[in-house]
Amino acid sequence: MSNPYISPSFDPKQFQDYSAPFPPPQNTGFGWVQQIRVVAILNCVQGGLECTAGAAFTGLGIFAGVMIGMERQGRGMGNGPPGGPPPGMEWILGGIYTTMGVVALAAGILRLYAGIQNFRYRKRTLGLVSFFCGLGSMSVCYCAPTGIGMLIYGLIVYLNPAVKLAFDMGDKGAPPDAILNSFLPYPPPGYGQPPFSPPPTTPYQPPFSPPPSPPPT
Repeated sequence: MSNPYISPSFDPKQFQDYSAPFPPPQNTGFGWVQQIRVVAILNCVQGGLECTAGAAFTGLGIFAGVMIGMERQGRGMGNGPPGGPPPGMEWILGGIYTTMGVVALAAGILRLYAGIQNFRYRKRTLGLVSFFCGLGSMSVCYCAPTGIGMLIYGLIVYLNPAVKLAFDMGDKGAPPDAILNSFLPYPPPGYGQPPFSPPPTTPYQPPFSPPPSPPPT
């Protein structure tokens, strides 16, 4: 029995570091690979906005050209009196708006297709091309800040070595779940091993051997 009146003594092992039961996680690039799908989803959202703006500007260009032409024909302007729209204005104005809309619409469609493929860890080069071609939507003065942000964020993620390896695995046909599991700091138990199979059964043997046969007479 210990004496409660003795002053406590210092234990040198009190603040000693003990070995961890598990090794520290390895830097396998799982965080970068996990962001591929985030970039792909944002690229699809950006592409949807650009498609909407492109369709609107294309329709505006066609509508403006038709309306200017109808106005000139209704007034019987011919070559255009003073104060009226100059000749060929419907083609110039309609062509400008239509071109801007078609460029934005093409960039949006490219973003949508690249985002769907990148979500499955495929076609990394197509994703990079869509980031640069998406800047064409700046011609309609729409979604320019988000387009520049997608370019910067996409380049940071897609130029990472672990991300390149993940896309290589996806282009070779590896499923997305297998790609993510291969970059986990702690692989799940049993990953990469064949499923459990019971041990082979042995033929039944009786616990006692039969008695020997009597000798021949």
